[in-house]
Amino acid sequence: MVDAREWRWAIAASAAALLLASLPYLVGWGLQTDELRFGGFVYAVEDGYSYLAKMRQGAEGAWLFHIAYTPEPHPGALFFPFHLLLGKLAARLPGADLTARLVCTYHAARLLLGAVLLLTAYRFLAAFTAQLAVRRLAFLLLACGGGLGWLLVALGQPGWLGSLPLDFILPEGFTFLVLYAFPHIALARALLLWSILFLLRAWSIGARPASPSASLRWAALAGIAWLLMGLIVPFYVPVAWAVAGAMWLALSARKWQPAWREAGAAALAALFSAPIVAYSVWIFTTDPVYAAWSAQNRILSPHPLHYLAAFGVPLTLTVATAHRVWRADGPGWAALAWIAVVPLLVYLPFNLQRRLVEGVQVPLSLLAAQAVLSVAATAPAVRRAAALAALLALSLPTNALLVGGNCLTLLPRPAPVFRDANELTALDWLSGQTRPDDVVLAAYETGNYLPARVGARAFVGHGPESVRVDEKRMLVARFFDATTSDDWRQDLLATYGVDWLLWGPAERAVGDFDPRTALYLQPAYQNDTLTILRVIE
Repeated sequence: MVDAREWRWAIAASAAALLLASLPYLVGWGLQTDELRFGGFVYAVEDGYSYLAKMRQGAEGAWLFHIAYTPEPHPGALFFPFHLLLGKLAARLPGADLTARLVCTYHAARLLLGAVLLLTAYRFLAAFTAQLAVRRLAFLLLACGGGLGWLLVALGQPGWLGSLPLDFILPEGFTFLVLYAFPHIALARALLLWSILFLLRAWSIGARPASPSASLRWAALAGIAWLLMGLIVPFYVPVAWAVAGAMWLALSARKWQPAWREAGAAALAALFSAPIVAYSVWIFTTDPVYAAWSAQNRILSPHPLHYLAAFGVPLTLTVATAHRVWRADGPGWAALAWIAVVPLLVYLPFNLQRRLVEGVQVPLSLLAAQAVLSVAATAPAVRRAAALAALLALSLPTNALLVGGNCLTLLPRPAPVFRDANELTALDWLSGQTRPDDVVLAAYETGNYLPARVGARAFVGHGPESVRVDEKRMLVARFFDATTSDDWRQDLLATYGVDWLLWGPAERAVGDFDPRTALYLQPAYQNDTLTILRVIE
């Protein structure tokens, strides 16, 4: 289906996309100095440090995840095994600086799994079309394309209708953002694409009719892929179920009767993956700490016009060719079904609405490429070239702006992308003193990085993962307010079981209290940037 020459093209194109996505990181490492060290992230920096914190847990022996950004006791859970395993891999690498090994391992995974995703996507596209030009154009749109967010920025409307443009902030919607920063999403999406291919084989779509036993084997493979995907991102499993359900309805409509055999295969696949969904629902509804995390983790859909700005170009082309695709003999109807179910998903009453768009760029890119090239095939060469150029000109600027903008913003070496070397030295000292259950009180900005470098829990430091995050930020502000009574401070430290206190530039910016004057705090380490104090019980 895909010959060696075509794979060489796909590998070269994937390498180019990954290099483009890596440019800001290369700039960041090139700009670091002895005084300011590059933290390893240029995009979604707060989440990036939280991934390092999860990896550190794995590196230090954990097999179950604990929230590193809140002091409340809670049980370990079977979440983030991807990052825990990456951490265990990093722990086996040579080098004295564990955090540096974590960062290098993370980016190695980003590149490797980014390549896996891109090559899987190419194989997926090849299963839907035999036309080489369509495959390649769809692949370019998928790997490097965005929406019209660049136009909103150019018009001075980056916060239009109360939201940033989705193609700048939604990795579930745009593959380039996955290549840029999220190796776990790359692996999860690759599994999603393989699961759909397996399910279509179980349904004998695009292949010779399968025997009942072969159909069950393909369905089981789809279910295993969903299960593995769910271990990485649990709520992607219901997305896969919804896509499979939409494809089944489309298949039944084409047959003019319910496709019961195919329903059985899909049900078997769903059965394999159901335990991880049930487990996640149980944890997030029965444990108060995880429930609070879930309640705070709100990523809601913006105004529908934002989805049109993000996906309007390929969606318009898809609508223009939908009738022809539906009537054709190939599996294009399955791509249409996937696209059709997404508008329903992204406005479900669910905290993570907009993330339910997961993977839809793949069928959109496929059908958009088919539409353009089917029209261009009958047009003169000049018009054909103009049509392709217009499509790319509308799709590529967002990611060029993202990469270029990030590179420019790195030039002054801003915090929190760059970290003070004295801060790192102090945190490394603290890392040798703490236990996993120790709680460290610091300003939010310090607390976000702390668990990436220290095997302890931050009092506050991450939006969703710090329970009652706004309240805790106010508590920190009151703690460092010079007018606050010592009795109140001691009560706070006792209530949350705080073991250590950090005092540096971020804490001084919060308030004028000098903790070195408190009798219940004992200075344990100090350098030009950071003072570490032990809480005296």
